[in-house]
Amino acid sequence: MAAALVRALVGLFAVGAGEARRTSLAMQYKPLRRHANLFEDWTEWVHPPLLHAIRSSNASALLDLLREEAGGGDSSGVYSLPLFLDAEGGCAFCDLLLDELDGYYASGLPIERPNSMNNYGIIVNAIGMRPAIDRLQAAAEGGFTSHHSFMVKYKAGQDLGLDMHTDDSDVTVNVCLGKDFRGAANQMRKTETAVCPDEHSRRHPTRCVRPSSTVILRLSAALTVCGDSRSPSHRQFYASYSHERGLAHVRLSSTPLDGRALLHLGSRRHGADDIASGERNNLIVWNQNARRRAAPGRYVNRQPYLREAAPPDKRCLSYTRPARLWRREFRGRGWCPPAFACYDSMAPALKKDEL
Repeated sequence: MAAALVRALVGLFAVGAGEARRTSLAMQYKPLRRHANLFEDWTEWVHPPLLHAIRSSNASALLDLLREEAGGGDSSGVYSLPLFLDAEGGCAFCDLLLDELDGYYASGLPIERPNSMNNYGIIVNAIGMRPAIDRLQAAAEGGFTSHHSFMVKYKAGQDLGLDMHTDDSDVTVNVCLGKDFRGAANQMRKTETAVCPDEHSRRHPTRCVRPSSTVILRLSAALTVCGDSRSPSHRQFYASYSHERGLAHVRLSSTPLDGRALLHLGSRRHGADDIASGERNNLIVWNQNARRRAAPGRYVNRQPYLREAAPPDKRCLSYTRPARLWRREFRGRGWCPPAFACYDSMAPALKKDEL
């Protein structure tokens, strides 16, 4: 009990210190801001028909703007909508935000990595934008009590993509801000063998398997969407959502569809495909509801794993966690849930002393 209390107190002070540091960063950056209105209210850039539908509580108009990108099964849907598209079909907000973030990079002030997965980007809350996102969150009337909002950057020589994962959110909003980029050909393969990104393979050659020669050409750097965490279909493939103009899945276009937002539960497993060239920036808002998380049986990360209903799709495997993945039995096969929840052919056969 005493040890748990000490850990709780240490965590409390650590959180307090983090908030104080971010407040200090916001104050230091304030005189250097390029676009002051970005720190006040983002609703002025919300797609006009969407904002009108929200303010008038017009459910029919909202449904007309909402597009389903990945269906359910025993998983919740994934949707997109035109969040920051302006009347001309562009995204002035995206341009302003990218320019502001470039200004922060140029300031020389400290940059805190956005989360435990991405190494490059900026926590926009930390530089003073929290009040603006608070207002946007309130306008949406989603019942959320907090948010963690940040920009992630994918670029050659830095992060190229992101492995399959879930978010620490109840609902995630993901907006492509743009810049020119092209996805990696050979990202998806017609094969039963999963392949890790080239850069990842060079760093950890024993963790990935040799690629197949049969490929599907895809240059879009899509977001791969799988099932809900801990559900029977959590490693089943549902869709690839592209942050670029044109049709989904196989495409050759490299023009970003800036300003359109992807919405999904934080428990939905997803991963960002590698880019081959250029730079992609995404604004991510992890919306959180403290009351929902505290309610018994509501927070998915406190629920038991359910047994997989079918062999996992190789596109839905994770190659970055946990540590036991790198044991011989798991090489090239990807992370597996607890043995009792694995599909039969994927259950690990670890020795007792390796557990």
